[in-house]
Amino acid sequence: MRQEGLTLIECLIALVLVSIALLGVAGLQLSSLQDSRDSRWRAEALGLAETMIERIRANPDVAEAFEMAAVTAADAIDCSSSILSMCNDKKAWMKEVQRSLPNSRASIAVNVVNDVKRVRLALQWRQQSLEEGESLPACGANVLLGGCIELDTRL
Repeated sequence: MRQEGLTLIECLIALVLVSIALLGVAGLQLSSLQDSRDSRWRAEALGLAETMIERIRANPDVAEAFEMAAVTAADAIDCSSSILSMCNDKKAWMKEVQRSLPNSRASIAVNVVNDVKRVRLALQWRQQSLEEGESLPACGANVLLGGCIELDTRL
């Protein structure tokens, strides 16, 4: 006797195969969203770094006033030993960094090498809050759920 149509087992196998395919598509969508978010943060970080570098280039004689060592909050910037307008620029910039990048930290160093001033700016961020004892991702390392950029330029 010849059988017409689909049996229950054939329908269940087809349903399992379609479900596996849909899970794969959902996983790709999630990965795409994460990559999109990470690239947005990297673009924001580059824009912020370029903005600060240009502020420093506009005032090369007082570039040292822009130095910061691993600052995580605008309130942590000490204005006692620097020019007030430069300090206010640093605070405003750091607030923008905090607004744009999650759990972020910034550092700016100015060095003189062979009578040439060089500025090194680093921005680090991480999606998840830091637990006690954890650190932000290092530039050049395998970064999971965070990122880092470094700009090194001469004035």
